[in-house]
Amino acid sequence: MSQSLKRRLNQILSGSECVLAANVFDPLSARIASLLDYEVCFLSGSVGKTASLGVPDLVMTNMSDLVEHCRRITRMGDVALMLDGEDGFGGPINTIRTVKELEAAGVSAIEIEDNLPKEGFNRKDPGLIAKVKQVSKLKAAVDGRVDTETVIVARTAALAYCSLDDALDRINAYSETGVKAVRLSGLKTLSQLQAVNKATHLPLTVLNPPPEVGSNLDFLAANGVRVLMAGNPAYAMAVKSIYDCFAHLRNGGVISELSRFEASPDLLKMVNQTDELVALQDKYDL
Repeated sequence: MSQSLKRRLNQILSGSECVLAANVFDPLSARIASLLDYEVCFLSGSVGKTASLGVPDLVMTNMSDLVEHCRRITRMGDVALMLDGEDGFGGPINTIRTVKELEAAGVSAIEIEDNLPKEGFNRKDPGLIAKVKQVSKLKAAVDGRVDTETVIVARTAALAYCSLDDALDRINAYSETGVKAVRLSGLKTLSQLQAVNKATHLPLTVLNPPPEVGSNLDFLAANGVRVLMAGNPAYAMAVKSIYDCFAHLRNGGVISELSRFEASPDLLKMVNQTDELVALQDKYDL
C-alpha cells in the first residue's frame, strides 16, 4: 500500500496541479482525512509532539518518538504522509538513519530543514545551518533511502533569515542534491514565491501562503506549488472541543447537553472501522 501511495505523491509533485493536504496530528485525524478522500496528509512537528507526548515543539522529543507516532498514523490512514523531519536529528549519518526508520514506518515524504535546533526553552534562535553543511545533509538523506520513490523535501527558512538573493542561492544549491521538492517556510509575499519558482526546477510545497494568494489552488499551481498545507486548524479545534467538554462537565453541566456537538453513531463507526472489521470477522471466523 505504501508503495502506491508514494507513487501517487510523486505523480502529484511532477504534475501541473496543486493539491490541498490535510494537516493531521494523530491516527484518528489521519483516518478522518482518508475518509474524506485526501490524498496527502502532513504532520507538523509542533502538533505531532503535543498530540503524541503532550510536550511543546522544542527539545523534548527524539527520532524514535516521531517514528513510532508515524507508524501508528500510517496504519490508520490510507494516505501519503508527509512530515516535518526536523533537522534529521543530527548530522548526515543521523539523517540517514532517520530517513530509513521513517521509510520503514510507512512515511512517503520527509522534510529536512535548514533551521538550527534551539538548545532549550526561551533561548536565542540560532538561525540557519551553513549552506554547505545542509547540502551535504540533503545528499545523505537522498542516498540513505531504501526506496527511490520516497520523497526527500528540502525545507528552507531562508526567506525569513536572508536577503532574497541569498535565499535563492540556497534554494538553487538544495535543488541540485537529488531532493524532489522544496518546502518554503517564512514565505511572505507573492514576489518571493514567483522568484523562487523561477529559480528552481523543483516543485514547491507551502504552508500558509501569502495573504494575497490565500488558498487559490490554481494560482499556486501556476507558480510552482504542488502541495498546500493549510496550517493546523483541525488540531486547534480538537483541543478546544475537548477542553470545552471537560470544563462543561467539571462545572456541573449535564451530559445530555453535549449531544448536539457529538459525532453521530454512523460517523463513529466509519472512523473506528467497525464495519470493515466485522466483515473480516465474518469472512474468517469458522
